[in-house]
Amino acid sequence: MEYLRMSVTDRCDMKCAYCMPTGGAERAEGCDMLKFSEFLTLAEIFARMGVRKIRLTGGEPLVRKGILGFVRALGRVPGVEQIALTTNGVRLPRMAAELKEAGIDTLNISLDSLRPDRYAAITGLDTLTQTLDGIRAALAARFERVKVNVVVMKGVNDDEIAAFARMSLSLPVQVRFIEFMPATPSVWSEARFMNIDAVRAAVEEIGELTPATPQQWGGPAKVYRLPGAAGEVGFIAAVSRHFCDDCNRLRLTSSGKLMTCLFGKEDLDLAASLRGGADPRTIADSITAALAVKNAVRTLPGDPHDRTRPSMTCIGG
Repeated sequence: MEYLRMSVTDRCDMKCAYCMPTGGAERAEGCDMLKFSEFLTLAEIFARMGVRKIRLTGGEPLVRKGILGFVRALGRVPGVEQIALTTNGVRLPRMAAELKEAGIDTLNISLDSLRPDRYAAITGLDTLTQTLDGIRAALAARFERVKVNVVVMKGVNDDEIAAFARMSLSLPVQVRFIEFMPATPSVWSEARFMNIDAVRAAVEEIGELTPATPQQWGGPAKVYRLPGAAGEVGFIAAVSRHFCDDCNRLRLTSSGKLMTCLFGKEDLDLAASLRGGADPRTIADSITAALAVKNAVRTLPGDPHDRTRPSMTCIGG
């Protein structure tokens, strides 16, 4: 396990329909955020245990005050070799250069439609122009890698697959198509699910896909390049087939719970250990014990009324 996804806030300036629970994340139970100092203490423990990449997520990580200072401090943690960040891109036009200077190496930008009306319907905000400007600002800042994450939903944005794929022809970005998944069961709809094979078939109508060079800590995406493309396209089969055998990641929620699997119900309350005075060795031992019973194959949550499971805004998208 070399890759830790750290949700630094459950707050977001968007209310994406497939992410937010009914009523909004502000009222989601169990999302009291850790202090940055607590996140740093846990990052040091994980790094001593072998974590080399940390991705900052949310909610929207850029809405949290002090995020740039936290990134700088995280970059000083011995053993951490790469810091990534996932964002909706709205704040990137003014923050991209500062994030690069602070120590962010790679960026993932969530973008589910290129149509202003549809984008607003999905996210609750009329900010498509800002997000597109954010992608350009990220490229200008010269991050090691810029990825655009697209959650494909049948009957919602599946008619934009080709348009997104064509972004990779002219821009040096990796456009990643992700299956719609029941990460927040209360908003899951099987009718909106589109198998990644159908997504890939739509992309292949543009041109032949050639496998791209795998990246270190690249995750579950199968990545390809279209003929003459400046960038790449990736496909993530989050539902139709699991990639548990190759899983190298852990998740730390904004409230300090360790999740060894995105779809697991078991979690370890590291915040309680920290605030109860546990020493780093004891916390490390508890993490090791949790990993020892990590599920071998994930089980998708099926109960839309299950309120014991935190929303994606708390887990980290």
